[in-house]
Amino acid sequence: MIPLVVCMFSSRSASFHTVCVVLLGLASGWLPDASGQEAFPGDRLRELVPPNFAIGGVMGGYDTDSLDTPVLDLARSEFNAVTAKAFMPFGPWTDPTQPIDTSGLTRNVAWAVQNGMQVHAHVLVYPTENVRLPWFQQLPNEDVEQVLQQYTSTMAGSVSGGVWVWDVVNEVLGDNGDVMDADGLRMGLGSGENFVPYKEYAAMGPDYIAKAFEWAHEADPNALLILNEYSAETVNDKSDRLLALCKRLRDQGVPIDGVGFQNHWLDLRYEPNYDSIRENFQRFANEGFQVFITECDVAAVHTQDPTGSPPSQEQLQRQARVFSNLLQIALEQPACKSFLMWDYTDQTSWLQDTDFTLTLADRRPGYSDTVVPPGTSMFATPIAGGDGVVPISPKLAYVQMQATLLNRPFDTYRVTSGWDWQTSYLARFGQPASEGQFVPSSEVYAERLDEQSESWSSLKWELERIGPSAYRIRNLWGDGADYLTRQPAVSDDPEDVLPGSTVGMQSLDETWTSQQWFFIPAGNGGFRLVNGWAPEDGVLTREAQGQNSAGDDVPGPEVRLHPPADWSSQVWYFHRIGQ
Repeated sequence: MIPLVVCMFSSRSASFHTVCVVLLGLASGWLPDASGQEAFPGDRLRELVPPNFAIGGVMGGYDTDSLDTPVLDLARSEFNAVTAKAFMPFGPWTDPTQPIDTSGLTRNVAWAVQNGMQVHAHVLVYPTENVRLPWFQQLPNEDVEQVLQQYTSTMAGSVSGGVWVWDVVNEVLGDNGDVMDADGLRMGLGSGENFVPYKEYAAMGPDYIAKAFEWAHEADPNALLILNEYSAETVNDKSDRLLALCKRLRDQGVPIDGVGFQNHWLDLRYEPNYDSIRENFQRFANEGFQVFITECDVAAVHTQDPTGSPPSQEQLQRQARVFSNLLQIALEQPACKSFLMWDYTDQTSWLQDTDFTLTLADRRPGYSDTVVPPGTSMFATPIAGGDGVVPISPKLAYVQMQATLLNRPFDTYRVTSGWDWQTSYLARFGQPASEGQFVPSSEVYAERLDEQSESWSSLKWELERIGPSAYRIRNLWGDGADYLTRQPAVSDDPEDVLPGSTVGMQSLDETWTSQQWFFIPAGNGGFRLVNGWAPEDGVLTREAQGQNSAGDDVPGPEVRLHPPADWSSQVWYFHRIGQ
């Protein structure tokens, strides 16, 4: 639902009056902070990230009773995305004689959608966890494919249209002594006498990966589908094999959109190789794959006392540096679509008071692995507390992430409406000059994107952030009058300046609300663009140019302003192409 925004203005050049009544839909993200987190300074993270960039964290698993907690209140305040987690060993299908229980997943996704948040759903096929499900391990090999298809199709289909991106398969590449096939795919857990084969691989070979993507696409055709992996963030042997796997799948016609890089940074001996991460992300982007940071956490300390030995100031500074540098890398890379954490408060993290042994493999010559015993706490998130005992409060890492977002350069985008998006790229019109050259005019229109127009600066727009969810929109085909502006209505009285229904390009005037655009989330990564001058009828809209023989409206090149409506022509998508 588009919010109704009612404000008073004295003229086109007036600023907002102090009193402004804003009636909002649930998905607007303009609600005041309802989480009670007054200790968090400045703007919320979700208000600082670029449009169509996801920031958030995991909801806490397949727990249908956890939707009314301070931790999720914090998520609603801070984030525009969450990770909803469900896979076979943890609730959905513990008994093969019973139906698959989709209620936890559907409830979590419904909560996220209701709160205007994109959903990263984890995971459909996870061999490392499925070995913990006795009935699955005991299946005859000839039954495995049918069971995997049933699970994948049921879970993905239960939330079809509500999920932004699915981790289709998780952690399938081997390392650190794993038993692997010729392509580096892990064939099971352990080695020697302790080897436990993956049922998926034993029954289907490597084809289970491709088929999982195909089943997911059939069940949820609008979701992005990715392969999620750990320890492949830098350029190394594992990321080489990951890139080769993704290209091989794509060449087979498998509907794979990208890669999730988990980003668990738990070794205190050294920081990530940031240049190598940049290089690695770029080579996946060069191959046309979208990039997602999916499970980021950064250990600050390894302590056996979860409450009595918090990190030192030096350790917190190191943690903050890693979080902010990783976020900066994500923001620099146009192919990177998310910065998601696992978890986002210390006391709810899987790395706090652990119940498992963790081995941190060190592949540097002369260095040995580090074994982290059970009962260890790492204080690995940017936010303290989360358990109802320790107060929820921002750590230095949160403040540094906030500063990284505030200090980033303006982003450049192509902008397209949801109505026949291939022909609806927002563009600045040109007019012929001497010798066949064109110069920018004041008009805007909807243009097709093709090999020729892809290079045009008239289709490139820079977003200049001026406040929470508020931007100026500047075209890069510049002549000085470069800002998208609501034009005044034609009037016989020059003193009677009223908002019109057209938009055009004008020079910057920082006092004009007609050059302020508010981004209202519209689901699936789209936004309604609401002009600050008389916003009640100021929604940017692609116009129809008549009807076809069936009586359906046909999209035209004209762009105008209208009151809010349930039209795809009022939903705009921002494709980041750089900073």
